[in-house]
Amino acid sequence: MRLRTVTLLLPVTLCLAATAACGGSDDSGDDSGPIGARQIKGVNLCALLPEDTMAKTLGVKKLEAQSSGATDDCAWKIPVDGAADGALQTGSYYLPEGGEGMTTVGGLQANRQIVQSGCQIVVTGSGATDPAATSPNAVDAVRVWYLQQGVADDEKCTRAGKLAEAIMRALPAA
Repeated sequence: MRLRTVTLLLPVTLCLAATAACGGSDDSGDDSGPIGARQIKGVNLCALLPEDTMAKTLGVKKLEAQSSGATDDCAWKIPVDGAADGALQTGSYYLPEGGEGMTTVGGLQANRQIVQSGCQIVVTGSGATDPAATSPNAVDAVRVWYLQQGVADDEKCTRAGKLAEAIMRALPAA
């Protein structure tokens, strides 16, 4: 009887171990792998991700669209109390040529800078991964600019980086 139990459990255990080692099934939703080159032109960046998904990624309660009908340069208000309202902008952009602020987001070459009190993250669509490599300004990229009163610059950039990565993963492969 003991041999029969072992004989039945062995295939089940091996199957579960193989699934776990390979990261689960194909529809596991794991978004931690390489992003690669992405198509930016011709994509409606304003409707790419639902507003509630973007709000959750940024850690805010709500976003209010400020750019109706736009498809490339998008703006949202983060309502708080009027004077302390935050802001979010996304759009197609270009990757600045090397230098200050070069980093990676989701493994892709990116630039991170504080611009007008908000954090600006620009991520290349070319699939380039080396943050130290110089990049011509003509390289298509996605820009995320995030401002929230009372949030430290590093935290703004962490949140903007997470949203930039989510946008890049949602774009179609080039």
